[in-house]
Order: sequence, then C-alpha cells, then structure tokens
Amino acid sequence: MMSDRVSLKEKLVSYNIKVNIINGVFAAIAFNLVNPYLAKFAERLGATDYQIAYLTSFPYFVSIFAYIPGAILIESLSNKKKTTGTIMFIHKLFYLLLAILPFLKGVNQASLFITIIGLMNLPGAMATMGYQSSIGDVFSIEDRGNAMGLRNKYSTIFALAITFISGQLLTYIPKTNEGSIRLYQIFFFFAFIFSLAEVISFFKFRGMKRKKKSTRYIDSLKATFKNLPKEKNYLIFTLISAFFYIGWMGAQPLFNIYTIKVLGANEFWLSAITISSSLSSILSFTKWAKFADKKGNNFALGIALMGMAITPIFYVLSKNIFMLVLFNIIIGIAVAGTNLILFNMLLEVTPSINRTIYIAIYNTLTAIVSAIAPIMGVAIKDMTSIAIALIIIAIFRFIASFMFIARGLVRENN
Repeated sequence: MMSDRVSLKEKLVSYNIKVNIINGVFAAIAFNLVNPYLAKFAERLGATDYQIAYLTSFPYFVSIFAYIPGAILIESLSNKKKTTGTIMFIHKLFYLLLAILPFLKGVNQASLFITIIGLMNLPGAMATMGYQSSIGDVFSIEDRGNAMGLRNKYSTIFALAITFISGQLLTYIPKTNEGSIRLYQIFFFFAFIFSLAEVISFFKFRGMKRKKKSTRYIDSLKATFKNLPKEKNYLIFTLISAFFYIGWMGAQPLFNIYTIKVLGANEFWLSAITISSSLSSILSFTKWAKFADKKGNNFALGIALMGMAITPIFYVLSKNIFMLVLFNIIIGIAVAGTNLILFNMLLEVTPSINRTIYIAIYNTLTAIVSAIAPIMGVAIKDMTSIAIALIIIAIFRFIASFMFIARGLVRENN
C-alpha cells in the first residue's frame, strides 16, 4: 500500500516536471522572439533617447502597483491555478497589441509602443508571482531544485536557438526599415501563439490544492509592516540592493543607446550579444554557487558586482560591435553571479513567516528605483556625454559592491 502511494507520488512529480519543462520552453520561445529587440524596434519606430529610457523605466513603474496587490489577489482567491492562468492570458494578449501597432496611423507609434510594453508588465508581474507561488505548491523542497534546473536547462537551449534564428531572419530578409517592422509584427504574432501554449501548459499542472477564501493575507500584510522595523538584516540588505539598482538599471538605456546608435548594431549583432552573454552565464552558474558556498554570499556577491561595475567600462572601451560581443562573454559571468546570489541572499534575509510579503515589499522598492534610474542615466548623458555617464554608473556599482562586502565583514565580526 505504501509502495503504491510512493509510486503515485513519483509519477505525479515526474509528470509535473515534464509539464514545467514544456511550459518553460514555450515561455522562452515567446520571450526571445520579442525582448532582445525591443530597443531596436523602438528605434525603428523613431524613438528618442529618453523614450528608450522609458522602455526600461515604465515597466518597472507599472510593476510597483502589481507586486503587493498581486500577492494579495493570488493568495486570497480559492483557485490559484485559475487566477494565475487568467492573469497569464491577459498578459499574453498584449503581444497582439504589439502586432497591430504599426497599422495605427496618426499616432506617435514609439510612445504607444512604450506604453503597451509598460502596461504589459502589470499582469506580467502578477503572473510571474503566481507561477512562482504555484511551483511552491506543485513541488516539494526536495523536488523543486531538480524541476527548476531541468526547466532552465531546456528553456535556455530553446532561447538561444530562437535568438540566433530570429536575429538572422531580421538581418537578412528585410531590405527596408518598413520591411523590418513587418517582420517584427510576424514575430509578435508568433510570440502570442507560443505564449498561448505556455498558458495552456500551465493549466496541465496537477496536485495544486484549492483553499478556502480568507482575509488572513490582509492581516499578514498588516503584521509584516508592523514588524518591519525589527528586521534590521532584511532592511539593510534591501537598502543596499536598492542603491545597487540605481547603477544596474541606470545603465540599461545607456547600453542600448551605445550599442544601437553609437556602434550601429543591427538585429544580427543584438542576437550575438545576447547569445555570448547567455552562454557564459549558463557555464558559470554552478561555479558561482560553489564559490558562494565557500566564501559566503556577501563576499561572492561583492565580487560579482565588481564584474558588473566593470561592465560600463567595457562599453566605453568598445570601439566596434565585435569587441562588445567579446566583452559580453565576461559580462555574462558577472550577471550570472549577481542574479543567482542576490536571489539566494534575499531568501536568506527574509523571515520565514510572511516571506511572500517581504519579497513583494523588496520587489516594490527595487521597482521604484528601477523606474527612476534609467531616466537619471539618460539625463546624466545629456549633461555630460555617454562615456562619462557610463563611468558614473560604474562608480555606483563599485560602491554597492563594497557595501555588500562590508556588510558581510560586519556580520562575521558580530
């Protein structure tokens, strides 16, 4: 009898792992048909430097209104799968809006494009939280690492393939700017189709329990805010992270402007940059995990952020696009360490009670900074030059690196 239960559990876990992989592959295909080329598409629509900055900042501004309300919505309703799946579907509908955008005449298409991308992040941020919460329900702690590892492995393979193929098609098929825009429209449509498959596969998960409607999550939210001043370790980490996000997100529009407008990158080179950084990230993930286990998260993150701090300098030193592709191999290593360790440290400092709310508060604060920093980066560029702006951003990142190392030393001494 017991062996039958174990066998059924193993079959359920195996089934859900396969569903999770398929879901990840569809998500990766849709994402990489669109996201690597957002800034280039905006430029083809006539976007200014500030509009390219808004392309980074506006989605984060919108997500400010998504994290905490989204957490309350998803956790409060009785059917998490249905709620999350519905929000996912609403998010995917925005791909159709992107596809029909170039047909709209008499409007500022670049501004409308940025608005759609920003508003898309409202259901997008909620859907991401819903998926993460659902994975916690579907997989036990023991199975979660393997399930997500396999998902990331296969989705990354498809992501790289799609990025390479789409970059080639965008480079060699269109002969005019209008032709490029038409091909983008086709990509947006196919992104919608694959994202629909992502939503359908999400509903295939089994073993998600329904719960009774409750107002306890609102009570937990109030209790968390009341207890927040006592969580010194969490607060210090969150504030240092917010400072780092000034340098992290402040650089994004500058990178796009430098790559596209200064170095003249087309879609082929944009895909090459994405592929070079992604490959080095994949290969370095396990190395960073071992390094963090050996040296501690604070020190390891400090080293990763030093690599992030050098990144803007690499852009300044890049006098042609090929140099930038090579530099992105190194940049990808730093990004991998930053993403991995920053998330691990967030889980480390958040209290186990009401953890979802603490993470939502962290995401909200970093989203506020991320909404402001890109505009600040372009403003510094306009007051000085793009090279000086990149160097100033590098200084912000270096300071954040030393702040994390100092935090680790203080904790060790205490």
